[in-house]
Amino acid sequence: MSILPLSQVVNGARADAHPVACRAGELVTLGQLRAEIAHNARALRGARRALLVCDDSYSFVVGLLALLHAGADVVLPPNTQSGTLRLIGPSYDLLVSDRDRADVARTFVLEPGDAPVAPMPLAVERNRIDFFTSGSTGEMKRIEKSAALLEREAGVLDGLWGELLADARIYGTVSHQHIFGLTFKLMWPLLAGRCFSTATHEVWETLLAELTPAALIVSSPAHLTRLGGLRPLPETSQPRMILTAGAPLPVAAAAETHEVFGIAPTEIFGSTETGAAAWRKVSAEPPLWQPLPGVEIHARDGGLLRLHSPFVAGDGWCDLADRVVIGADGKFGFAGRADRVLKVEGKRVSLQQLEQDIAKLRWIDAAAAAAIGDERTLIGAVVTLSPAGQAELARLGKFRFTRLLRRELAAMHDAAVLPRRWRFVERMPMDGMGKRRHRDIVALLEEQR
Repeated sequence: MSILPLSQVVNGARADAHPVACRAGELVTLGQLRAEIAHNARALRGARRALLVCDDSYSFVVGLLALLHAGADVVLPPNTQSGTLRLIGPSYDLLVSDRDRADVARTFVLEPGDAPVAPMPLAVERNRIDFFTSGSTGEMKRIEKSAALLEREAGVLDGLWGELLADARIYGTVSHQHIFGLTFKLMWPLLAGRCFSTATHEVWETLLAELTPAALIVSSPAHLTRLGGLRPLPETSQPRMILTAGAPLPVAAAAETHEVFGIAPTEIFGSTETGAAAWRKVSAEPPLWQPLPGVEIHARDGGLLRLHSPFVAGDGWCDLADRVVIGADGKFGFAGRADRVLKVEGKRVSLQQLEQDIAKLRWIDAAAAAAIGDERTLIGAVVTLSPAGQAELARLGKFRFTRLLRRELAAMHDAAVLPRRWRFVERMPMDGMGKRRHRDIVALLEEQR
């Protein structure tokens, strides 16, 4: 397999019979994809700026390439909920989807097509692909990309892992509406000539029912931390590679992934702004991050991450709020987010460090901390308990148990910054990429007021 630019993929560099996608067990060919792109591009001609929202991954590819062929900019929301679409409403003049949306005034539903296909120019440099991300605070932020940047990233990824993957089929539990899913589950396979499954699997049972041997699974911590009850796959059914991104994968989840699928997961470090920036193979203890070829990693004042990447728009430079420690070999360690340091009663506290210290207690499996209250002067913690913690909570009751937790933490933190409000949950709230959203943690803590 070799990487081709989008313009060659849609203009005959591979045979029409080449399989592109697998939908409900049936193969979709490149010839069919070309015909549907051309048909829908004719209908979309004149569109200036379109929101693209599709449930089916193949339909999403058709919509994306039809809009690029029609000369339109593409807007990708962080989710498909009506409230989100209304919030970014001024950013688009047409919704393109694979189903009718009664909650959006102007909707174009993608149509099948089988007419002969003429050469199709694609404006991979000129037309924008805008991602809207909610970030850690829930504030909507627009990130501008282009198809050319995604092409470039796919080429680097294939240079790293293309030989390993060969003709592997691609399956995913992550949405193509996010940049990780779009790049790894759709764009990279499309340009490399690999076949992808059109489904986004919410549960492992449906993915495993469809899984072919020696595949690539594109997943996230939201799913890899939910493998309980799955039996180890026989060697003949094991995938060739598992990729995860969106949030750090706990070591225990990495070990369970290895046990179930027979391989250790490969973790991707990056963001919507940067695309993929680094990777590491997760095993017993997370190693340092290895930058992708062409990505330069630097530390600004305070150890804040600054990188230069061929996948970043403009001059390629991007400043992030991640703290890093860079080794002599160019690899780096992640030391938390700088934007999660605040003052409480004059005392500085890193919420990241506080969470780590809470999670080290033998009664705790995972913890998330947030500033709460009208003046945001109190700290609350949402935690999941270990079996020992569940037993201790039942024995002591909530009041005495939280006093025990605070007493243990007082050895490492000033009393002013210890959590005043605690919420015990069975599972941490996470989005589809395994990220904890600040607003969800605050909402859980505010419910108890």
